[in-house]
Amino acid sequence: MSALTATHSVDLQPLHTFGLPARARELRLLTNQDDLMAFARVRQEGQPFLLLGEGSNTVFTSPQVDATIWKVALKGRRYLGCDGVHHHLRVWAGENWHHTVEWTVAMGWGGLENLALIPGCVGASPVQNIGAYGVELKDRVSAVHVFDLDVQKECIFNLDECEFAYRDSIFKHAAQGRYVITAVDFALPVQWQPVLGYGDVAQRVAELGKLTPLNLFKVISAIRTEKLPDPAVLGNSGSFFKNPIVFESKAQALVEQFPNIVNYPADHGQVKLAAGWLIEQCGLKGYVLGGVGVYSKQSLILVNLGKGQGAELRQLIEHVQAQVQARFGVLLEPEPNLIEM
Repeated sequence: MSALTATHSVDLQPLHTFGLPARARELRLLTNQDDLMAFARVRQEGQPFLLLGEGSNTVFTSPQVDATIWKVALKGRRYLGCDGVHHHLRVWAGENWHHTVEWTVAMGWGGLENLALIPGCVGASPVQNIGAYGVELKDRVSAVHVFDLDVQKECIFNLDECEFAYRDSIFKHAAQGRYVITAVDFALPVQWQPVLGYGDVAQRVAELGKLTPLNLFKVISAIRTEKLPDPAVLGNSGSFFKNPIVFESKAQALVEQFPNIVNYPADHGQVKLAAGWLIEQCGLKGYVLGGVGVYSKQSLILVNLGKGQGAELRQLIEHVQAQVQARFGVLLEPEPNLIEM
């Protein structure tokens, strides 16, 4: 199926990893240039639409979505060569992110292994500037290819033009809605430098023997599997809240009041707080509200316990935010996109 054919009255529950019940008017796939042109025409006509990847960063909180879902299904991976400093790769937007990381380490190209098992597709990765265990996407990207819906042609954003920041990019703000990300170019260092500074990562890699991208990939995958529920078993969207970034003066005041507060240096003299720690200190780990709750093994994860509803999730989000703000004076911001249309 391409954009030229459509499935009507679509069940969205299996199309987003949180798995809340929802339906949409129709579903169309973006697989090629003709589909992108068709999408651009529909957008110009002012018809309601929503662009979807693998649904790991999208949560449908309304039972009825009055829009056409356009699902990105552009496929392909290509090795572009080596300039002596970097291996250059191009991966199309519809490819699975984790499988892409798995491919790179299997080929011996290090650099993406700390981002193993992050759910979603490659096209979604620049939007959030995904990151984990000391590495962010911006550290490895050289360019982002997009289809400009306004002028109906392809163009390229270089690294600076992407305006990457913590879980942020131009694609979430000034460029939101105008572009479809079609592919991402990566520059992976020939002289690989492992990033081992988080938790017991270094120790666990040492236990495997040789320090290689593949062994680091295995360790990161194992840690994430231990901490994060499988969406196929327990619906979730991964880390649900961004780690809040505060001014150093605010962080110092919090450290004085809560000496064990988990925090890390951030850019521009600011400090990043661990949202999961804040939530857990409010006694919310394992908290249940109807059919949704805070994951019993990791407070940063909200889960669908099987029969969750969008209204319940919205109530849970507000409850967690209110509790954390009341105790720490910090407002938590959801990481996934909440669709209420």
